Amino acid sequence: MKRRRNLPVAALRAFEAAARHGQLTAAAEELAVTHGAVSRHVSYLEADIGTPLFEGPRNRPRLTAEGRVLGFALTAAFDQIEDALRIIAKGDDTILDVACLSTFAMRWLIPRLHDFAAQYPRYDVRLATDDRPPRTQIDVQILVVPPDAPAQENDTLLFHEKIGLVFAPTVIEADNLPRLETRTRSQIWQDWSRLTGVQRQNQGVAIRTFDHYHLTIEAALNGLGAAIVPWHLIAEEVMRGRLLAPHGFLDSSYRYVVRVDRPGRRKAEHFVAWLRQAVAAFPPPP
Repeated sequence: MKRRRNLPVAALRAFEAAARHGQLTAAAEELAVTHGAVSRHVSYLEADIGTPLFEGPRNRPRLTAEGRVLGFALTAAFDQIEDALRIIAKGDDTILDVACLSTFAMRWLIPRLHDFAAQYPRYDVRLATDDRPPRTQIDVQILVVPPDAPAQENDTLLFHEKIGLVFAPTVIEADNLPRLETRTRSQIWQDWSRLTGVQRQNQGVAIRTFDHYHLTIEAALNGLGAAIVPWHLIAEEVMRGRLLAPHGFLDSSYRYVVRVDRPGRRKAEHFVAWLRQAVAAFPPPP
């Protein structure tokens, strides 16, 4: 049987914290040791493996290419160890891993999580909001399903999306506003034209494109142009008069669903039930 090398666990842990924080001082605070102790651990590790892990001035060190590789691997390994310990200790029922789009999290979910925490204080909600595979198995996913996609067995409908054309009331001339687009929903202006039956002429109209919906919304709020935006993302701004929606909101045929890959777990059932309550209490568009 192959024997493992005697790993310098303390040095690896100190370097992982330093790599994750990007500075030795923050790593020392997390580990409750001195700055010098972290520095010595990193120096020992560099000597042990025979390659520098940090470069640059001492007050502003930067990870080397080798340091980035090792730091990423160590963070993943320590995360897996923590998850295994949590599961063995039967503490996983208090952690609720939820995945959703970043704009939905920022503009709809996070402002309401205080209510979930008040109803279910035992749960610690952890949000995953990017496209990378999560390091742990997700308990609940909130997904946007296009019109032609079939429903899956573990999907529960939350609501049908409604979209509308919006712009800031500070805009003087609304007819030739720049068109604000979002890379993650590049066809939404065509969808709006199909829903309204109005084919808009693009000649002479400036187009400004943003990577995420929350950036597009901020651009509209600041008078940079007009955008086609789902009601649930800008309901408060429309009701307060910060955005105008002269044509109302129409059903886009997109569906928001919640998916549970491991049915029967009480924490997922509690979160889904709370989501449905929150959706039911959400105001419809005017």
